[in-house]
Amino acid sequence: PTLDAASGQQTAATQRLDRTMAERVARTFEQIDVLAFEASSLTRAQYLLVGTLVRVQNTYRIDLALVDIKGGAVVAQSSAIASKEGVDMSPLPYYRDSPVLIKDKVTDGYVRTSGTPVGQKADAIYMERIATATVINDATTLYNAARYREALGQYRSALATPAGDQIRVLTGIYLSVSKLGLTAEAEEAFGRLVAYGIATNQLGVKFLFNPGSTEFWVDPKVSGAYAMWLRQIARQASRTKVCMDILGHTSKTGTEDANETLSIRRAAAIKQRI
Repeated sequence: PTLDAASGQQTAATQRLDRTMAERVARTFEQIDVLAFEASSLTRAQYLLVGTLVRVQNTYRIDLALVDIKGGAVVAQSSAIASKEGVDMSPLPYYRDSPVLIKDKVTDGYVRTSGTPVGQKADAIYMERIATATVINDATTLYNAARYREALGQYRSALATPAGDQIRVLTGIYLSVSKLGLTAEAEEAFGRLVAYGIATNQLGVKFLFNPGSTEFWVDPKVSGAYAMWLRQIARQASRTKVCMDILGHTSKTGTEDANETLSIRRAAAIKQRI
């Protein structure tokens, strides 16, 4: 599936792009079979199509690369500019619900591959994890369809593979058990997610604040789990004895000076809570 290169997320626009490409290839090239990105397809497929969509000023750039699965080399690559009109970058449910930023070295490798020139090798970290990626994709499709118990089974299957210890899998397990109301399992899963972020030196947790404030978003459907998140961050940080650099953020509205001050206040508020 195509990704938003900036966030590593699947969005309404990337999903639409996937459908459009598959339909166009099927209509234009009768000798080519377009297969869904599933485990059963890997034994049949010769090539892998990877793609990204990214905002560039007032337009979007589409990067596509065709990779020889056996050899790992990029055999075709193209980029195009698209108008921003009608482009809906709303994330799909899994990415919307995720408590953390999804981008990691696997996603980064996918994004790099989409822009890799012809003749060069696709990103090795991503290519080594393609089989697991198909299981993750199946699980995420189930989650987006609100089939949480089935999604949990697929995420656990992915975790059991040699390449399964990655942020998309750990996030999927946390989200699925949370949706199933399994409170203790959810806290354990979030703790493992935090431990992974600390181990990889990148832990981006999405704490949302009231506008212009250091108080958490008032809707308990959004902020109800924040106390548990903070507890697990404190616990995992203490266990590993790491020094954490806490960053705060704001929206783009407001003056630069006001946003800078608010960002620092929000970081300090998280530090105090931890």
